[in-house]
Amino acid sequence: MDPRTTTIGRRRRALRRPPVRRRPALLLGVAAAGALTVSVLTGTGPAAQAEAGTAETASSRSVDVAEELGLPGEAAPPAEAVPAPDLEALEQLTASRSTRQADRSAAQQAQAAADQAELDRRAAEEAARAAEAEAAAQAEEAAAQAAAQAQEAEAQQSGEQEAQAPAASTPAPAAAPPPAASGTAAPAGAARVTNTAGVIKPVAQAAADAVVTHVPGAAGITIGGTRASAADPGGHPSGLALDYMCTPALGDAIVAYHRAHWDELGVDYLIWQQRMLSSPDGAWKPMADRGSATANHLDHVHVNYVG
Repeated sequence: MDPRTTTIGRRRRALRRPPVRRRPALLLGVAAAGALTVSVLTGTGPAAQAEAGTAETASSRSVDVAEELGLPGEAAPPAEAVPAPDLEALEQLTASRSTRQADRSAAQQAQAAADQAELDRRAAEEAARAAEAEAAAQAEEAAAQAAAQAQEAEAQQSGEQEAQAPAASTPAPAAAPPPAASGTAAPAGAARVTNTAGVIKPVAQAAADAVVTHVPGAAGITIGGTRASAADPGGHPSGLALDYMCTPALGDAIVAYHRAHWDELGVDYLIWQQRMLSSPDGAWKPMADRGSATANHLDHVHVNYVG
């Protein structure tokens, strides 16, 4: 029997498959293209380029092998070149940022300097105003002191410083006969007046005579008359003032006698125990401390008469 016509023969023929024709070059080309694609997708640095070079080498080898086997080969397409980064643009961006930062820093420094200058100007103005106020206060104080000193000097010279004081409480003695009229000669044995700069005026001599005659205890007391050292030119230098040296009790009696006969004796004012009296019914006015009992009229009564 013909095996080709039998069932078993047909089965055997069906089982026989034709040999597969293999194409190594095509497989190698596909492998090289895959490697190149992976290298492009994963990076463009030196490592990727090295891998690309390796892929090209592998592709070349595969082509050589295909040629040796007598099979046509397909070269893999070259890898695309990756553009290098634009370094110039990066440098320009960095320089621009540095310039902006420098400008901002310079502007901040300029503003700080301007603020400090304004603070210094205000401080200088405040100091100048304070100095002016202090100078004005010092000038005002100096002027007040000078005015006070001038007033005190004027009061010491004229003997007319004013302030309230109680009137003397010593009662006036019994009325005595009126003294001799102004300008008349003093009787024998009248008051002895010590003069160093000329004789006293008649009105002062007549008053001294009446005091030593009518005030108990006044006879024989020391009476100072003219002298050039007195500050008030209308007083001792003019011959119109007398100093009755006395004890406190006798001084009170001499004052009381002058108050009782103020107009008759021609009294202008009295100074006794650091006080001054300008009218018979007026009030005593204290005087400044002149430093000693005699200067403060504690040991004598000063009487100025009207010339």
